[in-house]
Amino acid sequence: MTTGEVDPLEELSGTALRLYLTLLVNGHRMGIRELQRRLGLKSPSTVRHHLDRLMALGLVAYDGAGYRAIPPRHGVLASYIIIRGRFVPKSLAALAFTVTATLAYAFTPGRDLVALVALAVSSILQFYNVLDHFKLAKRLESMIKQS
Repeated sequence: MTTGEVDPLEELSGTALRLYLTLLVNGHRMGIRELQRRLGLKSPSTVRHHLDRLMALGLVAYDGAGYRAIPPRHGVLASYIIIRGRFVPKSLAALAFTVTATLAYAFTPGRDLVALVALAVSSILQFYNVLDHFKLAKRLESMIKQS
């Protein structure tokens, strides 16, 4: 498998997933001891075992200065950007656009009611999509914090 083909949420669970998410959200290189403390693990060999697995899957790289997560290009996590350690759905931009377009069209003279309803429905569906993404983001962030 090449880098980016693996969906971490399908391939990982438990400590390995927490370790990957920690590296991904942190955004900088981390050492084994730092990861051990951050995850509340008793043994550095446990961290090393999971890092070896993550590297074999192409999700983590080591460059001598520490380990860093390789952001996924496919799967659910690829639909997020990370801002200040938080998962933010990329679909948030689409929601902003559809709501803005709906409001702009609503105040356009001579508008077509059918088109306005279509835009409004599109905005509502996009809102629920973004809401689902935020719910998942909250669960992912809580996984990182548990120890």
